Amino acid sequence: MDEIGRILDRAGRSRRTGFDRPIVESYEQAAAIAHDLAERLAALPWSDRATLISDIRLLEAALKRRADTLRAGMSETSAEIVRLNRGAGAAGAYAAGGRLGARRRK
Repeated sequence: MDEIGRILDRAGRSRRTGFDRPIVESYEQAAAIAHDLAERLAALPWSDRATLISDIRLLEAALKRRADTLRAGMSETSAEIVRLNRGAGAAGAYAAGGRLGARRRK
């Protein structure tokens, strides 16, 4: 199986798991695949280009959904970090206020 076939298989697995699985491991791998696709398209006869382009469109859709899933997860994580920071700030202010009140009572 060639690299494009493996990537399409990974895109299918990612789609079946709700786009939680990575399709490519790195930017460098994605760039290498794009370069390979461009070279292959240039070398193919016109009739075969349509088939490869349809596979690319499936891959593009899977990559977009994966990116959307990652963005949503990052947004949730960011919101949780903000909530934790606010909670920690409030707890720190409450503790500081308690220490201040204890000093005044002495």
